[in-house]
Amino acid sequence: MFFLIALIAAALAWFAGRGLFARTGLPTRDILYADVGSTFPQPAPLVSKRYRLSGKPDYLVRVTDGIAPVELKSGRSPSSGRPYDGHLLQLAAYCLLVEDVCRVSVPYGLVKYEDRTIRVEYTPSLRASLLALLDEIRTAKRNGECHINHNQPSRCRSCGFRSVCGEGLI
Repeated sequence: MFFLIALIAAALAWFAGRGLFARTGLPTRDILYADVGSTFPQPAPLVSKRYRLSGKPDYLVRVTDGIAPVELKSGRSPSSGRPYDGHLLQLAAYCLLVEDVCRVSVPYGLVKYEDRTIRVEYTPSLRASLLALLDEIRTAKRNGECHINHNQPSRCRSCGFRSVCGEGLI
């Protein structure tokens, strides 16, 4: 009986996930991983021991040349036509994780904003920038030099580390 209930729940979650994915305007075929909606069971994070990095992309989609991570954002896209720096590096981190954990080619990733989708080529330059940033973060953490770099009380109010941060703005 438990097996039947689990199977029905998994099927409902799969259909709900496909519907949510379809509503984003992204291709619905070849979804390999979905961390959006009510999937059952929740997918495990991708963990790279090599890079000491983990994360859960919103979607992983099979594409012609490999696998592409997809990151959904609730806001509008920047007027510059390229993702915000934080979104770009988050997507690059997912590309690195997929490359390392799944051992497949990652030609690009997608950042889906409310008004458009931006394709980001996963180039050797972007990869190198991410690896340099990861090294910089680790060095700063080792030296106790991690500080906030913004002046927006609204971001501070919604931060998950607010209760343990000694540099809160509010």
